[in-house]
Amino acid sequence: MARIRLLEKDEMDPEMAGMVDHMAELVGDTTALRAIAHRPDIVKSFGAFYWPLQMDGLLSRKLVELVRFAVAQVNQCPNCLGSRYQDSFDEGLTEEMIAALPNAETSPLFDERERAAIAFGQQMAFDHFGVDDTMFARLHRSFSEKELVELCFDVAQFVGIGRMFAVLDATNTACQIPAVATRATAEAAE
Repeated sequence: MARIRLLEKDEMDPEMAGMVDHMAELVGDTTALRAIAHRPDIVKSFGAFYWPLQMDGLLSRKLVELVRFAVAQVNQCPNCLGSRYQDSFDEGLTEEMIAALPNAETSPLFDERERAAIAFGQQMAFDHFGVDDTMFARLHRSFSEKELVELCFDVAQFVGIGRMFAVLDATNTACQIPAVATRATAEAAE
């Protein structure tokens, strides 16, 4: 049960209610969105940042989703673990890759660019103080400066929003898959 009351669509302005309908189509559940709908102005402003970053950025949708799932595994975020976006699967993302994320460093399913981004996302989610110059040297070998800034924004919002929904106990109830234990993710980061 969410720690704040979930708004019903009839309590929302039409634009917010439309966003709830859209979320229902995308992920099959609107629990998280209904929790934050108390501040539609913030939700709408955040959406204006989030959706272009996710859908129109420099990074491929496959890469962004790999990082999102890697962070979700560390955060143990059921909302992110349960959400799937077809465009990333159209670019080659597979369920096998999602399951292999805790062992991305040694998995043949990922290339070096993907491994570097995944490791960065995992480390930033697990212990951001552990992100060091060595990690950034690795990132610089695969990413431009502009791409690195975008990657940082992606990871920051994945970590923050996932944890926000966790503390609100506003997790979606549909489409959930088991979370990978934080311990396994931490071991993979070592």
